[in-house]
Amino acid sequence: MCPVCGASFRGSAACSRCGADLTIVMSLQASAWRLRRAARNAVREGNSARAHALAAKAQAIHQTPSGAHLELVTAWLQIFADQR
Repeated sequence: MCPVCGASFRGSAACSRCGADLTIVMSLQASAWRLRRAARNAVREGNSARAHALAAKAQAIHQTPSGAHLELVTAWLQIFADQR
């Protein structure tokens, strides 16, 4: 979503409605996506502490509903791992 006018992204670096430069916003979203992918990989590897740290960092950069779920699950996994 364009931070200037609220228009949906259309896959270009400039907003289709107001012309705002979206490259920084798109870069932040891509960074958050990569962090979430790394968090999922850390879960697969059994590293719950790293998974939670990555998921939390991704949410701090760009909040999404699925990112919130990932952060919650990784927090639970970390608590579970700490109790073992």
